[in-house]
Amino acid sequence: MRLKIQHSCRYLDFTDWTVKQISSELGFSDPYYFSRLFSKMMGRSPTDYRNQSKG
Repeated sequence: MRLKIQHSCRYLDFTDWTVKQISSELGFSDPYYFSRLFSKMMGRSPTDYRNQSKG
């Protein structure tokens, strides 16, 4: 799971893909589950991560 979250960080940093596209690419059928898992492991939502890393 941690590896998938690390890959999602790369996608968030280097692509303009939506959270739904990223979750699908990583094999999650439910983007909301992916978002909750990301938030639990990273301490912030995927959208917040993307905004803070670029901004």
